[in-house]
Amino acid sequence: MTGRSALEKEAILMLPPKLSGAVVRTLAFHAGALCEIRLRANGPLTVTVDGSEFRTGAVCSADDVEYVVRSLSGNSLYSHAETIREGYICASGGIRAGICGRAVTREGKIDALASVSSINVRIPRRVPGAADGVYKLISTLSPPWGVLIYSKPGVGKTTVLRELICLLSTGDRARRLAVVDTRFELSAGLECHSSLIDFLSGYPREKGIEIATRTLSPEIVVCDEISSLTDAEAVRDAASAGVSVIATCHGPSFARIAGKGAVRSLIASGTFDLFIGLLKRESNGPGYVLDVGEKAAS
Repeated sequence: MTGRSALEKEAILMLPPKLSGAVVRTLAFHAGALCEIRLRANGPLTVTVDGSEFRTGAVCSADDVEYVVRSLSGNSLYSHAETIREGYICASGGIRAGICGRAVTREGKIDALASVSSINVRIPRRVPGAADGVYKLISTLSPPWGVLIYSKPGVGKTTVLRELICLLSTGDRARRLAVVDTRFELSAGLECHSSLIDFLSGYPREKGIEIATRTLSPEIVVCDEISSLTDAEAVRDAASAGVSVIATCHGPSFARIAGKGAVRSLIASGTFDLFIGLLKRESNGPGYVLDVGEKAAS
């Protein structure tokens, strides 16, 4: 595993030996950063390297999947029961795994997972320079402002947001940030060591935004993946209080996100001044290009 980051190595070592060996052998043929490791019970073990997926040649058993769940949870499934119900486990160093399987429901809500059949282990990493274009656009706005960043899954919203947090909280124009890190992703691998960042880790998104606005006196509130009307209401309240807001959401285009209930309500209220889409670059290697969308005032 020479040349691999500490978190990449840690994620690989969470696998059973036969699977970790298959990953190492596959990575020897594919240069680039290891982004994801995917396991499916009785299915192929695959890895994603810089956006491209490769089969390792290994097949995962149900016991392999259970082994990795226990590795991710530090052999303490009980302490991770709440996030498991939400479909993920946060491991050390910010490694996060999406999980799914057979759910046990009660009154229409997931009470537990009886078994896990699929795991997607995601390895966070710093990508200096990833947010430079977005930062330049935001620097042209007069505070308070609102910015919504959108893209399809896997293009790099969270990576860009992580780098943007560093840029906004350091340097000559450093500002106070409150980062609502609901799923423990935004703080992962963040090493800018700014004293101007307050992380609200694990807070429900709407509650975290409310607490940050009312108690921390931030200049900017940052949150990832707004999706519900309660999220939208919290974002709107923060903006109404005079706080700049940066948020993200899933969507392939401005037209598609504008049709979502949560985003539609924020557009109608004029909360966002700038919409920035991240489009996957189809050639010249991994990365994305910016699609500067409509302004809320237009």
